Amino acid sequence: MSCLQDFPETDATETVTLLYLLNSTTATAPDSINDLGLWFKADALSASSGAAISNWTDSSGYDRHALNANGSSQPTYQANVLNGQPALYFDGNDDFLQSPYDIEYKTVTYLAVARFTKNWNPGWGAFGHRMYIMSQFGDFPENASGLFFNWAEVAGAGKSRISLRVTVEGIGNVQAGTDSNQNEWYLLSGQYDGDYVRLYSSGTLIDQSGLNAGDIRNASIGFDIARHLATTGGSDTHRFGGYIAEIILYTRSLSDSERRGVECYLGLKYNLSAGDGCE
Repeated sequence: MSCLQDFPETDATETVTLLYLLNSTTATAPDSINDLGLWFKADALSASSGAAISNWTDSSGYDRHALNANGSSQPTYQANVLNGQPALYFDGNDDFLQSPYDIEYKTVTYLAVARFTKNWNPGWGAFGHRMYIMSQFGDFPENASGLFFNWAEVAGAGKSRISLRVTVEGIGNVQAGTDSNQNEWYLLSGQYDGDYVRLYSSGTLIDQSGLNAGDIRNASIGFDIARHLATTGGSDTHRFGGYIAEIILYTRSLSDSERRGVECYLGLKYNLSAGDGCE
């Protein structure tokens, strides 16, 4: 009897099914993974569309809510923005929220669903205009990490990017980033694992830094949403303009399987691509 007779051909449908199962990822609720530090989701709020938000509830279980008592600089709640889910809208001028809690971490993972709408301003020049989704970033030495979009002048025109930046003790700022598009929704993940900064979009690795081994600086300030606190070069005026539906922060670098599970949770919730095999 031939080898082919001993091992008959596998049905093509069964093969495809097996490959799918081997490559599938089950969506994972963010709070089912250890070391969840912050979790802001617009659907945790009960508000009317257009209402100003003074308190974005932290769903991590630690009640590290993001606050702003000044009504003129509060973001607004917008219903049915993405796949039936709400988001907060930040005007790009002065809107922000702040979680005033210092959280220590040596490695980190950020995840976010966001879309920036703010237009390029030639006055920003090559220095650029950073639009932080969330950051723990003030003046030296109070700078630790941040996930942001950025406008900068390149070859005489505005060019936008997405980046994760961390400050590694003894080294300085290390980041990974790539080009981005205005008015496009992004499912973002960014990590620093003690060696490399990595940035993912829609579940796919899009950039990685060089080797920079160490720990993230322990800043003693809180986290800002839609701004950062550093004043160098007037950068405290840098504000995010657009929509943020969800932000998640872990105080460590997640494993690939953990990160993929949360990416799938976000992808299915907002009907955004999170890579193949989410269920």
